[in-house]
Amino acid sequence: MAYVAMARKWRPQSFDDMVGQEHIAKTLKNAIEGGRLHHAFLFTGTRGVGKTTSARILARTLNCSGGDPLHPCGQCESCKDIAGGNPMDVYEIDAASNTGVENIRDVIDRVQYPPVIGKYKIFIIDEVHMLSTGAFNALLKTLEEPPPHVIFIFATTEVNKVPQTILSRVQRFDFKRLTIEQIISRLRYICDQEGINASDEALNIFAEKADGSMRDGLTYFDQAYAFTGSEMDADSVRSVLGIPPTELFFELIQAIESHNLKGCFVMVDKSVNRGIEFGPLLDGFGKFLRNLIYSRIDAFTPDALNLSAEHYAKLKEAAPALSNGDLLRISKMLIDMQAQIRYSSNPRLLVETTFARMAWLDRLTDLRRALAAINSPKSAADEALKKKVSDIQAMLAEQASASAGDDPAQGAFSENESAYSRYEITAAWPSIVASLADCGDLQFSAAINGSVLEAGDLKAEPFPLSLTYTGESDQSIPWGYQQMLDHPEFVQRTREILEDKLQTKITLSLKARAYTEEERASRRNAQMSPYEKDLEKEACLKELVRIFGGELVYSKPIGKQTESMPVESTDELNEN
Repeated sequence: MAYVAMARKWRPQSFDDMVGQEHIAKTLKNAIEGGRLHHAFLFTGTRGVGKTTSARILARTLNCSGGDPLHPCGQCESCKDIAGGNPMDVYEIDAASNTGVENIRDVIDRVQYPPVIGKYKIFIIDEVHMLSTGAFNALLKTLEEPPPHVIFIFATTEVNKVPQTILSRVQRFDFKRLTIEQIISRLRYICDQEGINASDEALNIFAEKADGSMRDGLTYFDQAYAFTGSEMDADSVRSVLGIPPTELFFELIQAIESHNLKGCFVMVDKSVNRGIEFGPLLDGFGKFLRNLIYSRIDAFTPDALNLSAEHYAKLKEAAPALSNGDLLRISKMLIDMQAQIRYSSNPRLLVETTFARMAWLDRLTDLRRALAAINSPKSAADEALKKKVSDIQAMLAEQASASAGDDPAQGAFSENESAYSRYEITAAWPSIVASLADCGDLQFSAAINGSVLEAGDLKAEPFPLSLTYTGESDQSIPWGYQQMLDHPEFVQRTREILEDKLQTKITLSLKARAYTEEERASRRNAQMSPYEKDLEKEACLKELVRIFGGELVYSKPIGKQTESMPVESTDELNEN
């Protein structure tokens, strides 16, 4: 006997067998019992949730001549005719391949004739949204006033494409996506009937991969059953379905936590060697991050997440250095990568570099903690200046506290991509200042111009930075430094710019100091003309100027030397 696929073998045969659509089964049963049966139905929902199966159950139930009006007997002439696969009173039409007006005209012609065996002539049109506009228009009159022996049942996955003129003439039933628990329960029942020993974890894999579709779940189950036989475990199921094991995700999150870029690349390489596609890999990591966050905040129990107690406990202990804000930012980067990968010509490189960026990023901290007291400038001699700096610190702390409020999520950074690392920011400061020249605020851009950014401990949290202004002496106050003191909003704005570039919290202090001897020499050298530099470097030139009382009249830049003329040309010139 030919093998029958699980999805066909275990297709529901009555309303009582329908999984996850009890609300529809009850409504139809009440309508049949009460004699309030409509002449046209529309079943809509995602794939594999039982639309066509429910239409067939309804057809068998209505035409069954057995004693129970709600349960097809399977023994009467109509039930046997339908079970034979080519019933005389039930017509199934695939609208995807029969889209034209002529196909609907054939339906209209059949409508005129009474049923041969059963009580009703039933037309089931699957994927009805695929019909052409002309076909819908041809169906309107018949659909509105059909003969009493005709019932239409439409099924579609895209109800938004069905014309409103059709929707207004049918009873609509929305089929729900099945929950993981419902799919697992049905698969467990099938395992008991088939004598298959499947672990709970294996069934959970099928249910998650099915994504709400019972038919997809049975198809995956059938595929794994052909590989494993009657003993079905989670590792075998993952192997045959190409699903990455959770151990890979624990390795990846540990590598991200410890800034281990090499570990990220190794994890991707392991996945590729196992034959795992990047789609399932990223989907699996997304579910892992979701479960990791849920376990931390105790939002769901292990049973609600379909996780074992051991796995749940392992999640709660994983990556303690990563805050919830870090996990949310990593999740956002993952979502962005999933949107980009379908257009990438080198998906492996995209996956590897994105995971590496996750590991490279600094950790997030709470704003209220990050904006603790900033050290006052040690080089400021005037007590009044120190007081102004103190006032700025208090204002920044107050603004940070007000913006963060009681919501810890407000204390996290924005999810923009990092522009500079801690090692690069000081060298990049001049280019950042230059980019702000056209910001529209001339006073602010002038105030930060000429400042120097200095970094403290590169591993400290928050990251200490100081904006330093230099002057001729300790008593002289640089103009930019005075502007920053007089305009606390400039300090706030500078801090926000640096935090956005670094993607980490910082403490920002202001400093004013005198030029060092090295800096004075450098400034003096920058202000010297080429002639003055030559006098300083060339002792012979300096002595000649002293002896003959030489002075610079004018200077001319030396142009590019031309190639020497050929000998013949030179001779000709001399002769002339």
